[in-house]
Amino acid sequence: MDGRQLRDDDLEPVGFDWSKLRKASPSELLIRFVFGGGIALVAAISGSVFGPRFGGLFLAFPAVLGAIGLAAFAFTALQLLRANPVVALALALLAWLLVSGGLYFLFRETGLFLKQDKLLTQSH
Repeated sequence: MDGRQLRDDDLEPVGFDWSKLRKASPSELLIRFVFGGGIALVAAISGSVFGPRFGGLFLAFPAVLGAIGLAAFAFTALQLLRANPVVALALALLAWLLVSGGLYFLFRETGLFLKQDKLLTQSH
């Protein structure tokens, strides 16, 4: 161990337990619903304005390019959560947005998306 104490939930196996859903308070469920709906709304608006590939970055929150952005989110949050959770989450969201958006524009400007599309259409 690195000096941190284990909590009870650190030892729980990974998986889904339906009984825990009943333990969630209505406010916790509302926060999750609003956050998920907010991400979907951002994806829809950004997809309408900048195109479906850009909007897809928001729907692919933890996938492919989004995974790198999610790592930036996690690293930023981990560094700042103890100081101020609200500021930490805002800055972590900004880090995710900058990394995911930056990667999108990098791939767009270098033409890697087009090269990928050509490869996919040639294989069919």
